Amino acid sequence: MNASSPPSLSSVPSPDHQALVSQHPAPVDCLSCRIIGTGALGATGLYALNQARAHQPGSVVGKRIMGGVGILFLLGSVARWRA
Repeated sequence: MNASSPPSLSSVPSPDHQALVSQHPAPVDCLSCRIIGTGALGATGLYALNQARAHQPGSVVGKRIMGGVGILFLLGSVARWRA
């Protein structure tokens, strides 16, 4: 190898992962951000569940998909307070 060639990946030192993690703490949302996020996810979930009802136009498969999406959004609104 001559002196002008760039270093290979194996010769570059890797940063200490624990040092990087300890420098940047996990972000914490404020109360108003949690309330707005919970409301948005909950409203989207209720809208999707409404679209899955029998009186709405669409195929049976599409309604089942919308029902699943609605439940996932509602679970996401609950998970905002757990994480």
